[in-house]
Amino acid sequence: MSANPIGEKFSAPVPQALGAREFMIERLILRDNTRELLRQNGQEEAIENDLITLSECECRMNVYDPTKCKCHACEGHFLLAQFYYDTEQYDKAWRWYSKIQHADLRAFYQLAVMCFEGEAPKDCTPKDAYQMMLEITSKEKDPHSFLIPYAEFHLGKAFFQGYGVEQSDEKAESWWLLAARDDRHEAVIEAQTALAFFYSRKNTDAYNLNKTLYWHNQASRNGSLESLGAMGAMNLFGIGTSKDINQAIDCLRQASERGNIYAIGLLVYAYYTRKLFTKATDLAKRVSALNDINELSRASCCLPQYICKGIAIASFILGRCLELGHGIKKDSNQAIMMYKKSFRYDPDACQLLQDYLTHEKI
Repeated sequence: MSANPIGEKFSAPVPQALGAREFMIERLILRDNTRELLRQNGQEEAIENDLITLSECECRMNVYDPTKCKCHACEGHFLLAQFYYDTEQYDKAWRWYSKIQHADLRAFYQLAVMCFEGEAPKDCTPKDAYQMMLEITSKEKDPHSFLIPYAEFHLGKAFFQGYGVEQSDEKAESWWLLAARDDRHEAVIEAQTALAFFYSRKNTDAYNLNKTLYWHNQASRNGSLESLGAMGAMNLFGIGTSKDINQAIDCLRQASERGNIYAIGLLVYAYYTRKLFTKATDLAKRVSALNDINELSRASCCLPQYICKGIAIASFILGRCLELGHGIKKDSNQAIMMYKKSFRYDPDACQLLQDYLTHEKI
């Protein structure tokens, strides 16, 4: 089923910006516990010293060999490296991961991630990152083989973006399909969402809204906040499925409660079109006050472009309500400010809504 223009605009993916949440395995501390926070609490040095002690080998080897170590030292090395990684001390993290990369697949994976994320030494190339991830996919018998689908996801991303390899949509799709399935290992949710966006690109051979709907549905069931918001958009505008305003609002509410700003913007739009002006304005006021896009993206793991789009939609609708006095006291000056904010955050969304007002479609 074809989608209407406003739906296509609001749900258009930004595939070049696809990124996975950092996969932190057996984390010692959350990434939110920044180095500065640890310093403020006086914990960083104490934790570091404890982990250094934990990394000391008790196997009486003349030269430490992690492949022969029988005590806790190898795990201590990993936790110490993870601590340095979490506190953004990447040089130290690289050194400690490297010490055990042949004994612990988790460490080798983290080195590959650092290559992909530009956190590795300068002599590590994109091709090195690709080769490392490729090697991980052959470790089916390793105790940490659960990492394989995450490596497959990164390989799909590498081919999609042409990072370390020649760009290939076909190979990106193939790797993401491997990562997204759950017949061998637990599926990678990011791969499912990536596939949904991959199939939603108009004017490409891969364009298939049935597949888009399927993968967003799979990912949202598994906890993807982005896909849950996308499901709301698809139901709201009838993209790849019949319009279902109740289902749309249900999805958008769930995504909104979990911090998806794009979903909140669409929920404001849905309330406005149903003439629930008080609900629309109350929600829009909260969204239009937001401005720290990077922090919102980090906290929600949603694409910055969609966060901007959500703020733009909410700001425009709030401006319209202020202009007409719908659910809020009329204020022409404030309405103009909201329209300007909408345009500043996403000119395309703002222009599309303006066109719909001009043609009395909303």
